[in-house]
Amino acid sequence: MPCPRRLPVLLLSLSLAGCSGAPSARLSGPPARESARPRRVILISLDGAGTTTLHELYRQGMLKKGGFERFFREGEVADALIPVDPALTSTSHISLATGFPPSATGIVGNQFHPGGSPFMEKANGFEAPIGTETLWEAVHRQGRRAGVLTWPGADGRGERRTADLGLVYNNHSNTEIGPLLITFERADWQPAPPSPEREGLVSHSPVLAAHVALGPEGKGAPPPNLEVFALDSTDDGKVDYDSVAVVSQPAGGARHATAPARVGEWKHVAWPLPTGSGYSWLKLLAFAPDLSHAFISLDGIYETKAYPADFAAALRQRELYWPGAPDSGSLGESWLGKPGIDLATWTEQAERMTGFLGGTMRLAASRTDLDLLMCYLPVLDVSGHRLLLLDPRQPGFSPQRRDELERARTEVWRMVDRELGKLLAGIDLTRTTVVVVSDHGMTPVHTSIDPNAPLAELGLLVKGNKGGGSAAMPAAYAIPDGGAAHIYLDAGGDSQAGERVLATLAERYADWRVNGEAPIEKILTRREAARIGLDSPNSGDLILFAREGYMFRPLPGGKASAPPQGYGAHGYLNTHPDMQAIYLAIGAGVKPGRGGTVQGTDVAPRVAAWLGIEPPARKPGE
Repeated sequence: MPCPRRLPVLLLSLSLAGCSGAPSARLSGPPARESARPRRVILISLDGAGTTTLHELYRQGMLKKGGFERFFREGEVADALIPVDPALTSTSHISLATGFPPSATGIVGNQFHPGGSPFMEKANGFEAPIGTETLWEAVHRQGRRAGVLTWPGADGRGERRTADLGLVYNNHSNTEIGPLLITFERADWQPAPPSPEREGLVSHSPVLAAHVALGPEGKGAPPPNLEVFALDSTDDGKVDYDSVAVVSQPAGGARHATAPARVGEWKHVAWPLPTGSGYSWLKLLAFAPDLSHAFISLDGIYETKAYPADFAAALRQRELYWPGAPDSGSLGESWLGKPGIDLATWTEQAERMTGFLGGTMRLAASRTDLDLLMCYLPVLDVSGHRLLLLDPRQPGFSPQRRDELERARTEVWRMVDRELGKLLAGIDLTRTTVVVVSDHGMTPVHTSIDPNAPLAELGLLVKGNKGGGSAAMPAAYAIPDGGAAHIYLDAGGDSQAGERVLATLAERYADWRVNGEAPIEKILTRREAARIGLDSPNSGDLILFAREGYMFRPLPGGKASAPPQGYGAHGYLNTHPDMQAIYLAIGAGVKPGRGGTVQGTDVAPRVAAWLGIEPPARKPGE
């Protein structure tokens, strides 16, 4: 029978940020609050956009779509934005949105152990409580209105995480389906039974059909399914099939048919959802004329989580439906010689996501009732994680493949450039300030390492739901996160024993070698981490930063090292040029100029000053 496979999801570690205490030249900044101010500010984050890449692509003349070039020509462009440490997506974005380092926000990683909670408890940096006020809260507190599109931390889960208008980033398929790669063999095709959809099809060979159940049986309801019809569109006297038509049937819902698709063509499949109609995109990847094999890529079925109702309705009216991220896991499978999507298909998925977010951003920006609009576009980060093949030590490296993936990454930058150009073209820049930032850059990785391996070697590693340690038997575990890792220790309340164990651990990590190289660049205690704004109760008792080229992640079977899952990572010290982010501004209140650096914690106060309001408070409700 046809085989739908859930392809492995590429686990992305998100960002690493800059040292708030590092010296830097300062750009001109926003006007004083008492000066004339623009009516609104649009703040856009391009996740994973490294400043070295931006400036090099601009120098090469590769960004000509009306976006970046206009900032360079008419606006203010920094040499770099220095993110907070660690430059992980949640950590850095919360600091961008608040003006405070992780020591104040409490968001110290994409995952971390909340201080004071049970020893093995973990928190998600995208969902954890934020210890300071955010820009959207500060705007609302001062009688203004804010819109937030997919920005980390604004997920609609409670009053503090909800703006006046928003779109919530949807990581998961609403129906738990997809993305899928569906494979067919000759035995899967049978004569098509009578149906209204079958009667409307034109084929010069007998119409055949294959049935695909997309999920397990639900409680009292059949799973959603696809009926796929094999068609022959050429009247040449031969039985050779060249296209398919697809009929979708949601669980308990009405059937919807697509137009016929040939190899390489995308079709959208309608799937009614609780919030209204939605689409899942489908592409015929391969189709043998004798039906001996066929492959179909089906994107996930997602809900578009937008509010308020009039904004959600406007998105539906323009057929702007959440498409999901490019299927990096399936692309990686194809590189291993397994069934999966090719680079062209991945790039088309990236373009669809970029276009959706760009269209949503322009729709929100066209409203006259928002003083602040914060937007988040992740596609450059996704491309960096999957496509950053530059180091000959990386698996699968060759000069030809390096160049192929570089062209694809550049094309993603051009997609973003196009959307920025469309946005700027529709905005009155005499009344609006547009600021474009990022949370971190990206660096190529050749080796994954698991910081739990040295803990196991020392007999300290605790796993699962077991409790912590005792004075006689301390326990520890690591939370790996790209270029950074937090080590949490329980010495059973014996502080002196804890200090001795931490000293032993620091020595062990400093002596750690992988393939003859030291993979650890910096080891800090929580107290020492104060100098980089990371001395939060949520931080590890030890904090490790990897050398570029190595990334922390959990590994099976107690392995200390393995090939990486992707090609790019971040989370390293912000002193590395590859980790440094972008800063561009244009419009009302902006003095054009080039050069200098901006701290990630400078962004929220600048936005507040442009709006003429107080910046976010150190404590919510102050």
